[in-house]
Amino acid sequence: MWVPIDSVSKALPARKALLVFLHTAWWAAFAVSAAVSFYSHWRGIGMYDSTCGDAMACANYFQLTSRQLHQLESFGMTSELYGGLTVILLFIQNLSSWMVGFVLYRYGWKDAYCVIASMMLVVTGTMFSTDDVVLQGDPMLLLLMQINVMIGIFYPFLMFFLPEGRFVPRWMAYPAWITIVLAMTNVFFPENGWNFLNWNPYLKESIGFLLHVLILVSQGYRYFHGASSEQKRQIVWLVGSLTAFVAGTTLGLAPPPQHGILRLAVQVLLYTGLLFAPISVGVMVLELRLRRMSVAFNRTLVFFVLSVMSIAFYALLVGVLGIFLQFKSNTLASLIAIGLVAVFLQPLRDRIQKQINLLVYGERDNPYQILSGLTRRLEGSLTRRTLLGAVVETVAAAFRLPYASIEIHGVHGTETLASYGQETAAASRLPLKVTGETVGWLVLGIPDFRDVIPPKQLPLLEDLLRQVSIAVQAVRLTEELHRSRERLVNAREEERRRLRRDLHDGLGSTIASLMLRTEEANQLHDEDPPRSKQALVTMKRQMKEIIVDIRRLVYALRPPALDEFGLAFALEELAGSYQDPSLSVRLFLPDGDLKYHAAVEVAVYRIVQEALTNVSRHSKARSSEVRLSNRGDTLHLTIQDDGTGLPADLSPGMGIRSMKERAEELGGVCMLSSEAGAGTRIEIRLPLEEGSGEHEQTVQGDAAHSFGG
Repeated sequence: MWVPIDSVSKALPARKALLVFLHTAWWAAFAVSAAVSFYSHWRGIGMYDSTCGDAMACANYFQLTSRQLHQLESFGMTSELYGGLTVILLFIQNLSSWMVGFVLYRYGWKDAYCVIASMMLVVTGTMFSTDDVVLQGDPMLLLLMQINVMIGIFYPFLMFFLPEGRFVPRWMAYPAWITIVLAMTNVFFPENGWNFLNWNPYLKESIGFLLHVLILVSQGYRYFHGASSEQKRQIVWLVGSLTAFVAGTTLGLAPPPQHGILRLAVQVLLYTGLLFAPISVGVMVLELRLRRMSVAFNRTLVFFVLSVMSIAFYALLVGVLGIFLQFKSNTLASLIAIGLVAVFLQPLRDRIQKQINLLVYGERDNPYQILSGLTRRLEGSLTRRTLLGAVVETVAAAFRLPYASIEIHGVHGTETLASYGQETAAASRLPLKVTGETVGWLVLGIPDFRDVIPPKQLPLLEDLLRQVSIAVQAVRLTEELHRSRERLVNAREEERRRLRRDLHDGLGSTIASLMLRTEEANQLHDEDPPRSKQALVTMKRQMKEIIVDIRRLVYALRPPALDEFGLAFALEELAGSYQDPSLSVRLFLPDGDLKYHAAVEVAVYRIVQEALTNVSRHSKARSSEVRLSNRGDTLHLTIQDDGTGLPADLSPGMGIRSMKERAEELGGVCMLSSEAGAGTRIEIRLPLEEGSGEHEQTVQGDAAHSFGG
């Protein structure tokens, strides 16, 4: 589509201005979020391990009543352990959002969508892990927290958009825009009853619960209506984490759990969901906007999840050892827990790496599964369309690419044999080679294939390319065989048509005329002897014409010299016919008799004839060499001249195509090389079958010899 230059020039400054604004907002939001987060977690260390007294419920959601703490202590959990676990749980959830947000910002700082998603992750991570009760007594931090909430309350709108950036189904736009309206009440009416955050807690929580349920409905609709395999995997992660969050919110709508253990279980459920939600959001944005950062994102996730699991495992072991073994010293329990964590650290890391590779990279982290799947698809494919279609579909699905295709260099330029997905503006073209020859290209819908493949799995791509190359070569050979058969059938029918025309229009009419002359001579033999003699003279001339026509027909089928005198003499006679003062033709033949199969002899003769015709007509050469040699079971034929050479952009004509077809019909190859001012070189290699030295005279040769009189 054509776009006016002035509109482009106006759009670029506008986009830069938007990015400058978003970067400024991101750093401001991060500063606010960091201040609120660090202070809240620091204050929480001293608040969560103390009770709020004998009240029915505490103002701080994470603080326990005396009764709840007593219930936890009956299971061996001290107030310090509960406070430490709560702070760790909140901090890890906060860190999850921050780390994913940092990675998105680091690699997507040029993309507005990534900057906005990153900012939402940073502020929501702080919003869900802090409590305003902790910040009481510090008006500045309370103001900063309100600013953080003012930004973070827009996050449901983003959740409706994931992963492809549109509302699915369309009516989800209405609840999404309702979240914007509710968020704006906090911006424009912060101190009165219009502010959503000042509404009745149960009404506010119910609306939030309903919005998150609608987000789950939207993601479920995506899952069952057109989502790709990788999108389904991402949706499962997001739905799983949001389901845990919604379940915790549902329990939060009911009266707060009075039992301490139940209260702790609800908190773990709620924040476990919040822990993994940023990871699934980050993977979705990664797939949508920034595929090149998959390696960095993978490492970040492994480090983060391993850290979380190690800390959680350590805390769990300390708690279990303290409860069941009744250690008097926390130091001994800590040492035992550290030892167990160290023992299970590497197996745990391997397991985490495998699961995250599956999430980020998809099936391409399992080379055997990809190659075996491709082999099964190839075995079940019967036609060219299904064969190459299966190849590109498998490649696109395995590497989670929006587009993949196979191209070859055809007669009319580059041809696409098969494609899958929607073509992208930027793509990688990987050569497909068989025995050093490029048979085509595998086109991947991404600028650099190294951005989507784990570094350790690059050999997988090489193995896959070999499999694809063999499949493409098989298709090419099948197509060439099909075209060769078509040419043979067409040539046969054309030859039959020519013979019919020559026999009917030439020999047929001449013989019919000869019969009339014979009848005329017979009638005039006694009545008019001179006229009868003249008729006999005419009959003799017509018989000579018939002999010439028969010779021409036979020669067109097979040069008589091949059967009368052999290939060596026929080539010498042919070379001599092109010899003149301006062109010297030298012929180099192997010693001994040159006896090959009839088809090989005709191919060599016709190729030399066509090549010398091109030399004499077009090359402006002063000399030309024809060399014939036997090398093992292969016949080598070379025709070289010192002429002007062929233009680089020359399209193959009938002569060149004819030589190539004659060589390929016998399973050989025809190679042409030329440089401007350095002449042209044609190399032919024909396989020699066993017993090719035995050659019998053909009927056409005997007939030609007899007609030669």
